Amino acid sequence: MDAPLGNERQNMAQRLAYEEAQNLWQEYKDGDITALGKIMEGYYSDLFNWGLRFNADREMIKDCIQETFLTLWKKQETIRTVENVRAYLMVMIKRRVLSEKNKQQGDVAIDRIEGYEFLVEFAPDLRLIEEEHEVYQIKKLSHHINRLPNRQKEVIYLRFYQNQNFEQIAETMQLGRQSVYNLFHKSLKSLRENWAYGTLLLLLWWC
Repeated sequence: MDAPLGNERQNMAQRLAYEEAQNLWQEYKDGDITALGKIMEGYYSDLFNWGLRFNADREMIKDCIQETFLTLWKKQETIRTVENVRAYLMVMIKRRVLSEKNKQQGDVAIDRIEGYEFLVEFAPDLRLIEEEHEVYQIKKLSHHINRLPNRQKEVIYLRFYQNQNFEQIAETMQLGRQSVYNLFHKSLKSLRENWAYGTLLLLLWWC
């Protein structure tokens, strides 16, 4: 069953700023383990919602987040510098959640992350929309997005719900930038059968 979107857009205003996260990561690398705790606190909601896109087991997601940060705590002396802390953590959470899911399903290839299901149901909050025509259009768009292939939905989610640029999306999805461009434009091409480009982008920010 697809997991409905929660308060991802609200989290945008609450999450750690990029510069603050990078500074905390450097402090963690330099030996201040409390900085790692601040990173976990600042990104916990993001990482929890992200984990739910791959497995609906909420307790398992919490365990995966704890295990991920425990691993980082143990690797503090050898950890590398990263260009984007949030994207790096999202990759770690995705790998761990899919690995645990594969173990639960008895999949011998526990490190395989291809062919996964992206669990998301785009369900817009219509309370702030007053025009009946706009409500209809946004509901219609949400329906079409939910019918996209998994990886195209993932790109839409990262771009419009996690506010990631294409370079960050490429890192999070572990794809080349051109592959991300291709997925994104395939998504838009499919959706543009019903809407003009400018109208489509506007509606996507509401979904």
